Amino acid sequence: MRPDRPDHLALGKHIVTQLKAQISDVRQIVQRGELTDVTSGEQVSPSLYVIYVRDVLPGDGQSQEAQNHILQQWMVVAALQGSADQMLAKAGELLAKVRAALLGWTPDAGLYDPLQASTPPAALYASDWGYFPLLFTADFYA
Repeated sequence: MRPDRPDHLALGKHIVTQLKAQISDVRQIVQRGELTDVTSGEQVSPSLYVIYVRDVLPGDGQSQEAQNHILQQWMVVAALQGSADQMLAKAGELLAKVRAALLGWTPDAGLYDPLQASTPPAALYASDWGYFPLLFTADFYA
C-alpha cells in the first residue's frame, strides 16, 4: 500500500463514532462484516450495526479519476427484539435518529463528500427479531 493512500474502509469506523456521539438510547453500536453476521451472532436489543456493502466505480473504471474517486455504500441496520408493534414503533424512532446523525455529515471533507441516502434492502424478520436497514453512500477520494 502506498503510504499516501488513506485507509480504504475507515468510513465505517467514523460512522460508528458519529452514531455513538449522536444516539445514546441503544445498547450497542458496532461494525459487522455482513448482515448474516448480525442475524446469526449474539445480539442485544436495540443495536445498530454498521456494514460495508461495496464500492461503485464511475462509468469508466479505467480512467485515472476512477482509480481515485469511488462511491462507497455503507448500511446501518437497527436490530430490535419484541412484538411486531413494539419493533416497528422503536425502529421508526431509531431510524429517524440514524438519518439525522448521518445525512449530510462527513468525517473529513478532503476525503469524503457528505453522506446521502440510497435505497436499502428490505427489512428482515426472524422469530421475534426485526432488522431494519438504511443505506448510505459517500464519494470517497482515495
